[in-house]
Amino acid sequence: MKNLPDDFVSYTRKVMGEERFSRFLLSMDELPPVSLRVNRMKNSVSVPCADIVSGADDKPNVNAEVVPWCPDGYYLSERPSFTFDPLLHAGHYYVQEASSMFVDRVLRQYVDGKIVMLDMCAAPGGKSTAALGALPEGSVLVSNEPVRPRANILAENLTKWGSPCTMVTNAYPADIARSGMMFDVVLCDVPCSGEGMFRKDDGAIADWSVQNIEHCSKLQRDIVAEAWKVLRPGGLLIYSTCTFNLHEDEDNIAHFISQYGAEPLSVDVCDEWNITSSLLDGFDVPVYRFIPGISRGEGLFLAVLRKSGEAVDYLRKTRKKPRLRNVKRSDVLQRVAKVSDKWLSSVTDFVFAENGAAIVAMPYTLEPLFRCAVDAKIRIVKAGVAVAVEKGKDLIPDIELALSSVLAHDAFACHDVDLDTALAYLRKEAITLPPDAPRGFVLVTYKGAPLGFVKNIGNRANNLYPQEWRILRHVPKMNPFLPDS
Repeated sequence: MKNLPDDFVSYTRKVMGEERFSRFLLSMDELPPVSLRVNRMKNSVSVPCADIVSGADDKPNVNAEVVPWCPDGYYLSERPSFTFDPLLHAGHYYVQEASSMFVDRVLRQYVDGKIVMLDMCAAPGGKSTAALGALPEGSVLVSNEPVRPRANILAENLTKWGSPCTMVTNAYPADIARSGMMFDVVLCDVPCSGEGMFRKDDGAIADWSVQNIEHCSKLQRDIVAEAWKVLRPGGLLIYSTCTFNLHEDEDNIAHFISQYGAEPLSVDVCDEWNITSSLLDGFDVPVYRFIPGISRGEGLFLAVLRKSGEAVDYLRKTRKKPRLRNVKRSDVLQRVAKVSDKWLSSVTDFVFAENGAAIVAMPYTLEPLFRCAVDAKIRIVKAGVAVAVEKGKDLIPDIELALSSVLAHDAFACHDVDLDTALAYLRKEAITLPPDAPRGFVLVTYKGAPLGFVKNIGNRANNLYPQEWRILRHVPKMNPFLPDS
């Protein structure tokens, strides 16, 4: 039995009631469910991520069961060694606990046209990638993370996911509020006391305190106050925590309704999912709480609020090609002209800009947000797709291009590798290409999935995989999961 804080036990038993709390306590000694969410841009709809859900040679060593509130989510019967599956690094799926996939359910119910969305506290990127899977085609997502190292991890995960319709920023909520950007949907998955993570994170138990709950509650209200400023009239705010206490959950929702005149919205759910409603007596507001031992996932609280006013079709106003300010158009276009028609599946949907030495392709609908962020001096970690980096007179194709859904299929010579070679590539080791491999840039693939580029110079192939992304471990001798037999 985990050694839970006495104050937590006494308070949570009272709030949940004895029957719920007993089931919660029993779950603390159980292994958390293993789940992942597949990337529909990179997987067949009829046979999603078959290697992951079936195992080597289609043997049923890893059986998959659909997460009921997320059609792209799957429970696995055991936990594979995900690190050693190249398809994870290729962005074909994201390992995410099932409760957090409920964001997919909300967006599919309430969003029926292309929108602009903000994920305010987005790292490491689970809910952002879930949003990209649920949003209608043509939507734009800004994923923000205030902590710089976490923002870099967020950018890596979104790069691997492959959508060009994203921008990653590194800013505090107040900076976002001052930027001039406006959004149809804002997700606030706010920092919290982490009670819902106790089963799989002993550090969350060690960090828990009554004082931290009070601190988190105030911080959460401050974050939502800034988020409300950038939410358009008629827009949706999705509020979530991974904790159970009323102070960070129901009390905050009551505050937002009172303070902002927010309208709470219900989400369609099924009784057999065992999602718990409000634990606050007399609080007749639709909220959704996932409790380990009752629902099949880790702890999560979520509520949906609508801002008063009439919604406006923002994207309709940005269909004309915009012009970037403070960009030397002639220089950019000269470089882009050399590669864009060949390297991108479509150039008509993008505007091009320079970000340092990189040439970036952005959807037209993303460009106004990019401009607002630049003008507000917000750090932009990534925007759209980095197509190439200029090095001397050469244009080096970027890893973002390799992993993007807009990479032209015939842009580069491809070399498909086996598992051992794929893992060596992902460790940024030198790999050997066959003698007949063409010179120049070659796209390395695993089972047809792009991993990144090498530059073949004949006697060797220079590995262009990002140093900061490399796998630091080798496959253990007794690996419980190998994608290849």
